Amino acid sequence: MGVIIRNLTNNDELPESLKAGFEKGEMKNWIWVAEREGKIVAILIAAPAHIVAILLRLASTDDAEPMDVRILLVNAVSEIKARGFEGYVTWLSPESGVEKKLYDIIMAGGGIQLPQPMFFCVGRF
Repeated sequence: MGVIIRNLTNNDELPESLKAGFEKGEMKNWIWVAEREGKIVAILIAAPAHIVAILLRLASTDDAEPMDVRILLVNAVSEIKARGFEGYVTWLSPESGVEKKLYDIIMAGGGIQLPQPMFFCVGRF
């Protein structure tokens, strides 16, 4: 059986390794999961921001097969584009091997890296 890409639902039970807090929100139509053999093995969390989508989190479990994350990313990006968004923005750590692979995918797809270094800041209301 292959991988199924769909939006997260309120009834889904996420593996601990995929939880980051974002999944608690009400925007389930901005959270995609890859399901294999009845288990969620990967997650992509995004958010709308004017004409672009912010890609907040892309993660997988050890049970994910090598192509599951790629299939998840391609399907989610296709759906975001179909919703009328013109692009995306994300941030990556140059120290992470996994994120370096995503960087290579982004560059191969025509993405760009901003030339100036930036800080990633967060706050709570």
